[in-house]
Amino acid sequence: MDFQTLVDAQGMAAAVLSVEKTDDGYYGDIRIVRANEMYKQIMGEGYHDNMIYSELIPKEPNFEDFCFRCAVNKQHLHAYVDTKSMGVWTDGTYIPLSPEVDDGNICHLLFFFEFTKAPDSARMSNISTETAHLVIQTCINLRGAENFYESMDTVVGDIQKNTQAFSACIFMIDTEKRKFAPLCAKYSVENVSIDDFRPYLTDDVVFSWEETLRNRDALIIKNEHDLAELEKINPIWAKSLRDAKVQNVILVPLSQGKKMFGVLFITNFNIEKIIDLKEFVELTAFFLSSEIANNALMEKLEYLSNVDSLTGVRNRNSMNARVDQHVSKEQIVHAPFGVIFADLNGLKQCNDSGGHEEGDKLLKKAAKLLKKYFDDKEIYRSGGDEFVVIVPNCEKADFEAKVAALKAESAYGAEVCFAIGSDWSSNEADLRRCMHVADEAMYADKNEFYRMHPENRRK
Repeated sequence: MDFQTLVDAQGMAAAVLSVEKTDDGYYGDIRIVRANEMYKQIMGEGYHDNMIYSELIPKEPNFEDFCFRCAVNKQHLHAYVDTKSMGVWTDGTYIPLSPEVDDGNICHLLFFFEFTKAPDSARMSNISTETAHLVIQTCINLRGAENFYESMDTVVGDIQKNTQAFSACIFMIDTEKRKFAPLCAKYSVENVSIDDFRPYLTDDVVFSWEETLRNRDALIIKNEHDLAELEKINPIWAKSLRDAKVQNVILVPLSQGKKMFGVLFITNFNIEKIIDLKEFVELTAFFLSSEIANNALMEKLEYLSNVDSLTGVRNRNSMNARVDQHVSKEQIVHAPFGVIFADLNGLKQCNDSGGHEEGDKLLKKAAKLLKKYFDDKEIYRSGGDEFVVIVPNCEKADFEAKVAALKAESAYGAEVCFAIGSDWSSNEADLRRCMHVADEAMYADKNEFYRMHPENRRK
């Protein structure tokens, strides 16, 4: 067959590739035998006939696997993938050439492709009916649950079942802060949890994933041959997989733009359906990335709108919303409950003598003292030097003992000095009344403080 004539007849960038079939059933060199002018222009001056493809572009195991399956197993394949090493999406088609053109252990395929700068919805939807059904089901479940974490749990359960895997997990990873945590996980057997695998998920293993995935849309380890290849670039993780008796694994990055914030991690899946599974998992990861990134943004916006950035406790907006939720019975403050109003004494004098930096330090110390005695989820900075604490589900004696301890630690002469008012009730309808009583008591305590120490009175 005239390979040059074949590729020149294609209407897009095309090349005939050869795959060396090895005696152990795997593959050796993959070469670009012939290419048309469009292919050569895209690849640049480094191209020459019969070159090993990895001399031109970074080595890509998933691409190699597709070439092997096409050329040797004579499978007609298609893939639309994020080619991270080139900063584009590649729509590639793999067509096996007749065994008659093969030469002993050298098999051939026709590969042609187009690039898109961004993911194209029409190309992404060009998938099998079975895969489309699974992906649509996943998208519905992403939106169908009552909250984000329920939807993640459902979707990971779907992934585990659809891939027939032992486990499917999502890990959130912050490489800058050197922190990681599982978001959700599902297993094919009962009485198994992520804690059983903690010894294998060390910092060195987890924080090596980003570099391993840097130029890949996914990493797929199908067998010992692939694991041996992984060992060349990431020996720590390869050893961890062997120690954990993982036979095969899919690792897909979850990203926003070029920043990876997590991974989808699947172990011991049904290897016989690898082509369909790769398509399903990568598309699912695309939608998961979008959903997780959107939720992270919403949580950040909610945090910024409800948390006092200086002290870390909740702000007045959050307090007002909490009271409204209680009144509307959307989220009640369970009785019996107590309310504390605490006004920081001496903040103005601190600002005057040491500047606002010292005043900010005093406010932080005030919030820390309140956290010492009460759950910080219900501590609010309601004004410049004013704090409110709502204490649900508390018995009167326990509440009064904590208030007394707080007063003792924040009395005159202490680094943090509070004027404090409080009230307690066993009636859920009394929240606003309790807040009013506690507020009045705090102002009475404040006036008494100024009567006893007039030098601290605000000007």
